[in-house]
Amino acid sequence: MSEISALPRVRVEGTIHLLSGLHIGAGKDSIEIGGIDNPVIKHPHTGQPYIPGSSVKGRLRFLLEWAFGTVRADGKPWGADDTAENEQVDPSDPVLRIFGNAIKDWRGGPSRLIVRDAPLCQDWVRQTLDRGHVLTEEKTEVVIDRIHGKAHDRIGPRTTERVPAGAVFEFALVFRRYNTGDGGKRDTECLNWLLQGLDLLEHDALGGSGSRGYGRIRFEGLKLFDAAGEHSLDNVFRGHKFSRDAAPAIWTPSG
Repeated sequence: MSEISALPRVRVEGTIHLLSGLHIGAGKDSIEIGGIDNPVIKHPHTGQPYIPGSSVKGRLRFLLEWAFGTVRADGKPWGADDTAENEQVDPSDPVLRIFGNAIKDWRGGPSRLIVRDAPLCQDWVRQTLDRGHVLTEEKTEVVIDRIHGKAHDRIGPRTTERVPAGAVFEFALVFRRYNTGDGGKRDTECLNWLLQGLDLLEHDALGGSGSRGYGRIRFEGLKLFDAAGEHSLDNVFRGHKFSRDAAPAIWTPSG
């Protein structure tokens, strides 16, 4: 591959709106009687829930690996190690370019995608607290006895903390572009596939328990910032048929 050179970066900003309760777990060192079994992750200084950038990036990678047909038989992320099946990968591989990899002889350059942690929108926080509401909710779930059709009396209920539907988070990502001998053409295609991945995420779920209704989201007010200025992405990134051979023309660099 030709020498790699950096091109102007692209930034995408907007908000994530929860359409159903969201649970991204924090883990728990101790069990308290009557306490929450599964708390959500919170900022250590503000105590407010947030969405880790790693959660968004990981979900996007998962969805795009399935879309591109690169899901490995052992369940590991595509490009997670330097096993034999990864040794001869194409340096133009979109998933490996966008998200990065651990392949020893990779020649496609650095990972392109940076996803920022998403804090709660402070306007939403103020409005919620002014109404006397709290920033999280507790959802109790039970195991149903398959014979009697009611809560199993030997398996106690579990309480999960969630950020409620209606919450709004600030969202931002940065896409690093490089000229790998093609003037940046392949990275433009990769960015457009990534933007299409946001649509895939809206049709899937973020965080845990998505199959039980958790984690349904919608992106709002998305704007793309490039060297030419600001561009609205609202609805532009939605509704494109996914193709492994041709990226959708969502964004084209100016000049």
